[in-house]
Amino acid sequence: MSNQALNDAITAPKRELLRGTLIAALVAGIILTVAVLPAEYGIDPTGAGRAMGLTSLKAPAAAAAPVSTPVVAGSTVSAPGEQRQLTVSSRPAVAYRADEMEITLPAGKGLEVKTHLAKGATLIYSWKTKNAEKVNHDFHGEPVNAKENEFESFILDDQISESRGTLIAPFTGVHGWYWQNRTAAPVTVVLRASGFYTEIFRK
Repeated sequence: MSNQALNDAITAPKRELLRGTLIAALVAGIILTVAVLPAEYGIDPTGAGRAMGLTSLKAPAAAAAPVSTPVVAGSTVSAPGEQRQLTVSSRPAVAYRADEMEITLPAGKGLEVKTHLAKGATLIYSWKTKNAEKVNHDFHGEPVNAKENEFESFILDDQISESRGTLIAPFTGVHGWYWQNRTAAPVTVVLRASGFYTEIFRK
């Protein structure tokens, strides 16, 4: 074989290898632009990812844990015969306060008293009617900018004269009490509340 023929035989595979490498790089770039970027990062410069439904595959960013409500995890300590309860501990940004108020419910009517609580803040309360009258009670909360009928009831009671409880707010919003007087005479409720809320008001 002549030197020229030998050189041609060596050069041909090199050209094929270079061409194959360029084609592979081009295909990889297309796949990256059309599929990987839209699916993984929500970046879709060509619009093809949206057309193929790939942008919906992008994983949502993990929600940051609220600084004021760290959950104490990893401990297995419990009292004998008890199942361990979830522990939530927080450092509220607002000062502790305590309030006492009297709320008069007109005959056949209901009234609400609410507090402003941040997520993770604690509310402690007790209440009773002055003369042991029976009323209906709903301890509940509504998130900030709640839609109509968007609320959560925590404690519901029919025909009771007193109640007590605690709440670690599951969301930022207004949390409090609704009493319904179903009698034909006014009823006065004495409420004692304390905790890390910013305001308490009749509604």
